[in-house]
Amino acid sequence: MMATDKETPESGFYVVIDGRPSGPYRLEELKSMKLRPTDFVKAAGMPEFKELREISSLSAILGVRHQPTQPQYYATMDVRMLAWGIDLFIATFIYGIIATVYLMGSSPDDPQRIPTLLLGASSIPMIKFLLGSVMEATAQQASPGKLLIGIRVTDTQGKPIGFGQALIRNLSKLIGVLTLGLGFLAGFFDKRQQCLHDKVAGTLVIKARLI
Repeated sequence: MMATDKETPESGFYVVIDGRPSGPYRLEELKSMKLRPTDFVKAAGMPEFKELREISSLSAILGVRHQPTQPQYYATMDVRMLAWGIDLFIATFIYGIIATVYLMGSSPDDPQRIPTLLLGASSIPMIKFLLGSVMEATAQQASPGKLLIGIRVTDTQGKPIGFGQALIRNLSKLIGVLTLGLGFLAGFFDKRQQCLHDKVAGTLVIKARLI
């Protein structure tokens, strides 16, 4: 499960010093370092470094005023297209497994084998839809393709989304299809790389600032 800013102090902490990650440090060591609110810190298990002031539990312990920071690093459309391709490949692979099981259990002389396989192939977009809708609402905040290349889906404040919002986001992709791709192309001209379905669902696709 993905760690959050509520990571326990016992897990250890890493700090960026002179541009390089250093640590792990115990909480007592961290207190003696006189960190600034803008210093980058990461508890062991957290996916990325954050400014100390962004981590509510740790900033309270170290006497720093908590200041949530809006998302600043957005996944570019070429990276998102790569994630889309990976998701499509995975969905096709899953269908391939289902098709193989079907072929093994059916008679070679069955005239319905090929039509059934062709009809079944139409389920690939649905498999991809389910992968995105379910996994974007988990602690990973990403479909398999997004997870593999290190980007994730959040709301416009950078917080995780629930299943309902993930479902709206993926259903809204039909708008991009119905507009002959214009809904997707809109992301190339948006400063936050939001496609039309992102605007409808109130979501962003972001990348880590510092890994």
